[in-house]
This record gives sequence, structure tokens and C-alpha cells, in this order.
Amino acid sequence: MPKQKLKNWLPTPEKLRESRFVGWLAPFLADPRLWHMNRSSLVRGVYIGVLCAFFPLPGQMPLAIIGALILRANVPMSVALTWITNPLTTIPVFWVAYSVGALILGEPLLGIRTVGRILADLTLWLTGHGINPLADHKLFSLHAFVVGLVICAIATSILAGVIFRVVWQYYIVAEWRKRSGYNANAPKFTLQKGHKAREQQSQADDDFSI
Repeated sequence: MPKQKLKNWLPTPEKLRESRFVGWLAPFLADPRLWHMNRSSLVRGVYIGVLCAFFPLPGQMPLAIIGALILRANVPMSVALTWITNPLTTIPVFWVAYSVGALILGEPLLGIRTVGRILADLTLWLTGHGINPLADHKLFSLHAFVVGLVICAIATSILAGVIFRVVWQYYIVAEWRKRSGYNANAPKFTLQKGHKAREQQSQADDDFSI
């Protein structure tokens, strides 16, 4: 995968240090290995970023940076992929995770109406005009939600890492062929080795006549 395109897409060190969410971690980001654009560092960043994206809390980015510090992963990649869950995707992602956990634990699935009711009650609770709907075990199973989140986070993280490795390898091979002038349509020649080649050469000499 072209490094320049990745650099244009990923957040810069300056933006991360100026962020009010992760700026307090700036003193720990001086290690240049945390910014290397090599396959190993980037793949670890993919694993960490996708995994942290499934945590239902506002501290996903600091958590991703801490993971990158521990595993020496690429910090921009780790932070950028936490935005897989954003205001537009959070509800669908969490609904899928809950469904996975519910199927495993044998809990009833949540329909669209139930999801709408939970969101409405949750809004009222956050504004101080209601009770927490997530505490209603008949309406919502916290165990199913947690189990589903963990399974989806691990599975998606592994899948994303594998896909990134394959795509990276594809671009590396394509770039190498481009630089070396490789032509897939060029005629291919095979070298015959060993006694078979010698026998064929001997037969050719015997068939020679004046």
C-alpha cells in the first residue's frame, strides 16, 4: 500500500499532540518507532485500532495509544481505526454485537422497535428524566452485549489485520514489478537441467548429418 496515501489519510503527530483527548499522552510519543510506516508496525496498529473501536466508551483513542505504546505499533493507524465506531455506525455495530452475544447465550434478539425504545429511554435517563433502560434485564442483556462485543472485536481485528497484510503484499509486489520492468506477457524460457538435457543434446548430435 503506498505510504504517501497512508500518510495523507492518517493523523499527523502534530494533530495528535494538539488533541484535547490524547494531548496528555504527548510526552510518551517521542519514540520514533511509534511513527514508522513499515508493515509490522502498521499491522499491529490495525489490530489495536480495530479492537479498541469496539469499546463503548469515549476513551477509545487514549486506549489505542496506550496499546500502541505497549506493542510499539504505529500510533496514527491505531488512533484512526478507532473511528470505525462513530455517531453513524455505533448503533448498527453494537446491535450486531448484541445479536451475536444473544445467539450464543440463548437470549432474545432486539428488534427495531425495542432498539428505538431503548434509545429513547436512554436519552431521558441521560437528561435526568428517566431510569436506565440497560438495567432492565428483561429488555436488555448486559452479558449478551459484552460477550458479543468481545467476540466481534477479536474476530474483526484479526480479519482486518489479515486483509491489510494481503493488500500491503499486493502493492509491494506490484511496485517491485513496476520498478524492475516486469512484463507478465513476455515469453518464458525454461532451462532443462541434468541428464535429460544431456540426452536431448546427444540425440541432436546423433541426428546431425551432412
